Amino acid sequence: GDRYRANQTLMQQSDKVVYELETGIRKLTEAEASLRVHTRTCDQITDRLETIQRMVIDWESNDIPRLAEIQGCLSGESFAPEARIKLAEIDAELKVIGYDAAAHDLTRRLEMDGRVWEGEVRALEKARAALGPLMRELSEIGTQIEAQRVDVDRQRDEYDRAASALAAAMASAPDLDEAERQSLRLKEQENIMRIEVGGARQKVLILDDLKARLKVYNAEREQKARQAGYYKQLERAFGKDGVPSLLIEQALPQIEAKANEILDRLTGGNMSVRFVTQAAYKDKRREDLKETLDIQISDGAGTRDYEMFSGGEAFRVNFAIRLALSEVLAQRAGARLQTLVIDEGFGSQDVEGRQRLLEANNMVSQDFAKILVITHIDELKDAFPNRVEVEKTPRGSIVRVI
Repeated sequence: GDRYRANQTLMQQSDKVVYELETGIRKLTEAEASLRVHTRTCDQITDRLETIQRMVIDWESNDIPRLAEIQGCLSGESFAPEARIKLAEIDAELKVIGYDAAAHDLTRRLEMDGRVWEGEVRALEKARAALGPLMRELSEIGTQIEAQRVDVDRQRDEYDRAASALAAAMASAPDLDEAERQSLRLKEQENIMRIEVGGARQKVLILDDLKARLKVYNAEREQKARQAGYYKQLERAFGKDGVPSLLIEQALPQIEAKANEILDRLTGGNMSVRFVTQAAYKDKRREDLKETLDIQISDGAGTRDYEMFSGGEAFRVNFAIRLALSEVLAQRAGARLQTLVIDEGFGSQDVEGRQRLLEANNMVSQDFAKILVITHIDELKDAFPNRVEVEKTPRGSIVRVI
């Protein structure tokens, strides 16, 4: 984040420097173009001024002397001197002697000769008539020359100022080569920063995707946490301290009563069982009780552990507990036990124990549709009216239903 903002700031500064350099170069280009325009204008004015100066020099060298000569002739009446002399003599003679034809003819010839000078006079008058416009044009040209000189001076001043400004700009402007190298370096840095910015944006997109995935994962985690909570509740419910424990606590008194009822008949009231669900810890400092399921068996000798009884006694206890458990479960399920199977339960009993097991079978026979007793003791055959005998022979086993 901070690096991205720093890169953005550096990029903005780089753009600003590049913009300022481009602006300075553009202004220099514009000043150089303006300088070229003014230079061309100055050259044109200089050429025109030189042309006018050549015209003035030519006028001063050729036309002005001729004009002065003509003006001198006119003012001094020095044109056609011979004709003028002759004319004066004729005038004098005419005054003295009057008109003479010969003299008139002579005078006419002289007059004809004087007509040549008349052309000169008309040329002189024409020159005088042309002199005014020339003088006016010369005055106008002089005015134009003066105006152009002023304009040239002004343009020279502008040129000098532009040249000074250009020199100052060139002096203050950075080295173009260095500026180009700096611009290239800045562009390289810009490209690098753009690549870094692209990478940062890609990382931002990845972070956004990861945030979205994290949000989904968090939602899934919360859902699974709730499911785990439900499962933990189910675990506690179906654990040893849960529903089974409650069911056992509720069913144990009934199982215990039923087992003692059956065991009382099997042992003639000499044995009984008691289920213990809580016991003290070995650590005497603990005041609470631990959950357990112990079977305490009592007989005429007192209360002993299950392992301390003989096989026949243990079988009677097992028979009574299993039968009581089966009946209780059947009652809770709303069903009725149909079949009771006793497999080799009489071999561990003495004669009295066998008799009591037979009595117990007869006692519970009404609770079952069928009781199957599996035994190898021949003395028990007559105790059952219906039996299936399996006899092993060399040719194989023989089954007989009796």
